[in-house]
Amino acid sequence: MPLEQFLPLQVYAFLLVFSRLAATVMLLPGIGEAYVPARLRLLFALLLAVIVAPLVSGFLPAEPTNIFVLFKTLMAEILIGVYIGIISRVLLLTLDSAGRFIALTIGMANAEVFNPSISSQASLPGLLLTTMGVLILFSTNMHHTLILAVAESYTMFPAGIFLPTGDMAFVLARIVSDSFRLALQISAPFIVLSLAFFMGMGMLARLMPQLQIFFISLPVQLAGGLFVFSAVLSGLFSVFIEYYGTHVNQFIITN
Repeated sequence: MPLEQFLPLQVYAFLLVFSRLAATVMLLPGIGEAYVPARLRLLFALLLAVIVAPLVSGFLPAEPTNIFVLFKTLMAEILIGVYIGIISRVLLLTLDSAGRFIALTIGMANAEVFNPSISSQASLPGLLLTTMGVLILFSTNMHHTLILAVAESYTMFPAGIFLPTGDMAFVLARIVSDSFRLALQISAPFIVLSLAFFMGMGMLARLMPQLQIFFISLPVQLAGGLFVFSAVLSGLFSVFIEYYGTHVNQFIITN
């Protein structure tokens, strides 16, 4: 192939791969956080595109015939990248939802701080869980699995094809549902103990009306909640990592 034809094809292939990777990197946990400069994220996506582009060249379409086809293909690649990034972010938000449920049951519902992982206010347990979740994702090399999933996504979503928007919406809705259910399961011990605790406090209030239940129950509730939190923390993250890996591996097709 003449050089004047080879170079435009390589630039086109690199542009397609970079579009998908850049959109995903902007949303990946840890890498796509608001406190990470956008230039650094784009540079990371650029380096990944240099590595991934030769590996997925067989899944890329032919050079477009006009600007409209090029624009449509680029938009599809960006949408796929955003879709994968949103899924990785929704999976992480499982911990934030669990943290909110836990905060409601241990008396920390009004204690909110800014959580950079979700760029909004969050409960103290939610901030702790999401921050530790990101650290554990990196310490268990789950970020390697995420990057591999983006590269392997070309077998599931080849560039230039019609996007199965219905299936994509169904999968995203199912992951949101699964994440909410897991958040409830994680916080279930706190919910059960909280119900038992308040039932006991209610009975104590009826038996001893002169006792100031509110001033007694609040520190006991907080101390008991923190004790249970420390007891279930390791098991909580074991379940979360297994859940995260299961859903991310859906994008990895093994031969």
